[in-house]
Amino acid sequence: MGIFSKQTEAATKQWAQNLTLEQIEEYERKGMDITLYRQMREEFLADKQKLIDDSINSMDLGKLDKYKNARSAENAFVNDVAKLNGISDKKKQQLELAPLVYGRVVQANHTLYKPEKDKFGGGGGIVFLFALDDAHHYNEEWLAKTANRISEMKDKVNNFKVTGFLPTISKLLDLGNNIMISSILAKKQLECIPEDCREFIGTLRNDTSSFCFPLSKSLNEEGADAWCTTFVLDKPSKLPLSYIPYNRIIPFLLSEQPQKNRIANIQLIPPAYYTK
Repeated sequence: MGIFSKQTEAATKQWAQNLTLEQIEEYERKGMDITLYRQMREEFLADKQKLIDDSINSMDLGKLDKYKNARSAENAFVNDVAKLNGISDKKKQQLELAPLVYGRVVQANHTLYKPEKDKFGGGGGIVFLFALDDAHHYNEEWLAKTANRISEMKDKVNNFKVTGFLPTISKLLDLGNNIMISSILAKKQLECIPEDCREFIGTLRNDTSSFCFPLSKSLNEEGADAWCTTFVLDKPSKLPLSYIPYNRIIPFLLSEQPQKNRIANIQLIPPAYYTK
């Protein structure tokens, strides 16, 4: 099979997977035979559900309870965390008092949502939400709700259409690729959301950005000591079952106090410590 045939097949499969049941039924009412595409969609949904079920059955965050307080540098848990993250024996003591928190995935490289083998160039970027205060650092419901707030705010900006003279001229003169014009329009788009979260959301929209931001009040009305940071995963095997779990929770140790505009020092925990 040639490269173009493979691309066409992949595109067809992707199209079928994105079909809704309503769309399928509408095509069938028009007399179209889309049995093959219905089958592709059903197989995709079955595979997706299996990943969720496998993840639900494997996760056991309760196993981490014994490691949530101060720990010795000679403890097997500390040694395993240090080994997984390439921490030297000299720096291992940083993990003794490092807070253990739940990292909630806000967004990530699409390849991390399904099992992947370790390979050169594998892994990918993740944006984590986490909290340091006692009321929220293990609160899965709050983490999920807050991650959704962030995504909704980002979507609001993405879907906002700037009107007026500048976008009209830009379209007429085909200036969409002009860096200065694009930058001005991007800032205009951010005006549809509260001012206190514009810098963060604007940075989050850039898939190549690296950052660490404390959450502002408009995203964190409960007043948690909450942060969002980027993280680069080098090996999928560092995740439970080698993919992001159903609840999007990945626990880690934070070896330094987070600071704005400085990437948080995240040390992942070997999945064996929180899976069955």
